[in-house]
Formats: sequence, structure tokens, C-alpha cells
Amino acid sequence: ARKFVSCRQEDRHSKATMDASKATQDEEKRKDEKPAQISIEEAVKFAAQVYGIEGVDMSKAKEVESYDDRNYVLPGGTYRNANSNGGAPETLDFVFKVHNGVESDNPELIKAHNLVLSHLRKAGVVVPEPLPITGGEDLIGYIDLPRIREPGATRKHAVRLLRYIPGELVGQNASEKKEMLFHLGQFLGEMDETLMKIPEVPLGLRGRSHMWDLKAVPLISAFRECIDTEERRTLQAKVLARFDEIVVPKIPSLRHAIIQNDANEANVLIDATRSRVTGIIDFGDCVHTCLVFELAICIAYMMLGKTNILSVAASIYQGYITRIPLTPDEKSLLHCLIAARLAQSVTMGAYSYSQDPGNEYLLITSKTGWDALAQLWTISEADFEARLDAPP
Repeated sequence: ARKFVSCRQEDRHSKATMDASKATQDEEKRKDEKPAQISIEEAVKFAAQVYGIEGVDMSKAKEVESYDDRNYVLPGGTYRNANSNGGAPETLDFVFKVHNGVESDNPELIKAHNLVLSHLRKAGVVVPEPLPITGGEDLIGYIDLPRIREPGATRKHAVRLLRYIPGELVGQNASEKKEMLFHLGQFLGEMDETLMKIPEVPLGLRGRSHMWDLKAVPLISAFRECIDTEERRTLQAKVLARFDEIVVPKIPSLRHAIIQNDANEANVLIDATRSRVTGIIDFGDCVHTCLVFELAICIAYMMLGKTNILSVAASIYQGYITRIPLTPDEKSLLHCLIAARLAQSVTMGAYSYSQDPGNEYLLITSKTGWDALAQLWTISEADFEARLDAPP
């Protein structure tokens, strides 16, 4: 595998942010131990063996793109859940998820994700439902697959079966209805309110070192060589310097909570009129970290491809604070945090593509992400903060 460049420059941040070596090693391992691609027929066979599903509509079954896992949509299957509906068969649409090696070796993390999903579902938040394996209550199964970088070798991968949530993905459009963006902010705030009621941080999320936690932003300078132009490398350096200056010192005093951590345009579902949010998927990056990161991350991704990024930010912000008002410190950091997520996404996307060059999904944020970051960086922090409260 292609190795990371030196992280020595970032080591001084690790106590204020996270365990740098653990986060970078895990990210490298995710590329080495992405599950081998299997056919739809094989995915259905494994899902039947572990979860007992039958009768999948093969004409509509498909693989959907993913960063480090494998996800297969299996519609129209019959499934018996001993814990609901009296064990009677149900016809459902499923997502069969095959986890990468890092998560497969960390069942406590997958258990934590399942706990978060179950907690949200019980509160009425529309998220995927993890389903139990055949003949038991366990939600996690295992299958053996070839190692993609070790011919002849195999390894165990954790798998889950999730109830499919119908809906239209937000995607990247030049504009969206302000009412949808406002409702997205409200939805996110309601979700975070619910997550704050989890009585105890699950074991798998305690102290998780994860490259997609915004606390890890200082570490992305290690991937500078993956950025394709000097102009972009310079912009990344400016964002990191500002993050180091104003965010890192305040991290210990910011409110912390469990967050979804990836409310992006490919994870948020909306109705057919594009007016309301109907659900959210993919909790693989879920962490216990600074609460304000949730809002910043969502705004960053919803800026992609937009002609008016200030209006996007104001609409989502104003919806969110109807549920969770920000503290003065959180609000003052929002501009830098949004820029940091954009920098994080385009940098890590470039690195991931260098490891998996056939996966165009990894470049979704690339062009629009750099454009949004450049546009945001021309707006002063004071002007951005003032605009948040103006009519969107």
C-alpha cells in the first residue's frame, strides 16, 4: 500500500485533538482492507446465509458506491424477524453492508452505531434499522472474503442488514428551496437533541480516533502531496493555520456530544417536492466530539455546487438553532469549521482516489468542494457571522 507521508509536524496537535498515529493508521488500513468486490448474486447468497432473506428482486438489486465498505441494495426480499411482527414473514427492501477491515476488527464500534440507530428510531427519527441475524438477536454477522492486496489470502468481514429507507438524495444542485434547507437544519437539531439523551457514550465511541472527526483536521497536511495544484495546497495551508489558531485552543471548552458526523448531500433524503427532509443514512463516521461540528459539516456539504453559499448557510443555521441555539464561541468558529470540513473532504478524497483510482465516487466533492472553499475563504468571518442571522 502507498504509505502516508510524515505526520511529525502534526504530532504537537494530538493531545488537543486526538491520537494522530491511530487515526492515520486506521485510514491507511481502510484502503488496504476494503472488502473485495462481489457480484450481486454472491451478495444475495451471503445475505441469505447470515440473515435468511429470500426472494430478492434480482432485476433491481445493485451495488451502491461507498468510500471504504461495500453496500448492496436488495429489494423485495422476504425476511422473518423473531423480535417483531410475531416472526411473520415481511417483504422488505434491504441494504446489505459489508464493513471494511478496520470496523470488522472493532465490533464495539459497530455495536455503538447500532445502538445510536436504535435510539433514534425509537424517538421517531427516520434512520436505517439494523436487523438481526437468523435465529438470534445479534445484529452483526461475518463472512469470509479474499484480501484485495494479498492474493490467495482471506479475512473475515463484519456484515449488517439494514432496512432500506426510500427517498430522494439531495445531490449537488445550483440552488435548493430555502424551506428545505431550513427544515434540514431543524431535522439535524432534532436528531442531535435526541442523541444528547443517550445516557452514556457507548464503549465503541469513547475516545474514537477517526480521520473524519473535525478534530483530526490538522492531520490532513500529511496528504498535501495528493493535492493537484500549488494554489490549492496554499489554500489548504491557510485553512489549517486558522484552525490551529482559533479552533484547537477552544476544543476542550466546547460542548461535546454524539453526532452523525456526515450529513452530506449523498446521505440526506428529501421528499419528491424537494421541500422537506425525510431521513438520513450512513452513521459509519459517527463520533463523540464537539456538537457544533454537526452543523458545520452539514453546511459545508450543502454548499457544494451552490451559487449562493451564504443563503445556504443562513437557512440551515436558522433551522438548527430553533432546536439547539449555539453558544457565542460555537457561532464564531462556524466559518472556520465549515472551511475545515471542505478542506478535509477534498484532501482525503484525493488521497483515497490515489489508493482506489477506479472509484469515481471518491471525487464527488473534488471540483465543487474546492470551488466552495475558495468562495467561502473570500468572505470574512465577521461578514459570514453577521449573514447567518439575516433573512436567507
